[in-house]
Amino acid sequence: MPAGSTLYAFIGLLAGLASGCFGIGGGALIVPALTLLCGVPYHVAVGTSLALIIPITFAGTLTSWKLNTVDWRIAGACAVTGIIGAIAGAFLIQKVPEIYARRAFAVFLLYAAWRLWTK
Repeated sequence: MPAGSTLYAFIGLLAGLASGCFGIGGGALIVPALTLLCGVPYHVAVGTSLALIIPITFAGTLTSWKLNTVDWRIAGACAVTGIIGAIAGAFLIQKVPEIYARRAFAVFLLYAAWRLWTK
């Protein structure tokens, strides 16, 4: 089902709210919304989600910085290896058939939800 600008804007708003409140939004919200609600192919949804993370994260980071809730030592330590992992992951996911990538992502989300719920 092709989606319109209003649905995409709503997905962006929800992703921004989730990012600001919980530190999530890109993968956990945008990818499922684009694939399930908008009919976007999984690999395109992942790439689009990564592009959306940039402005959403920048806005959230700037606000968190102003609120003095960013530990820049942790951010710096994770940034370099995070960049390397993102590059490797973007290439790797292209080699995985969509059905397996979607299922692995669903299992990851369920596991993360379970761990957050039980901790």
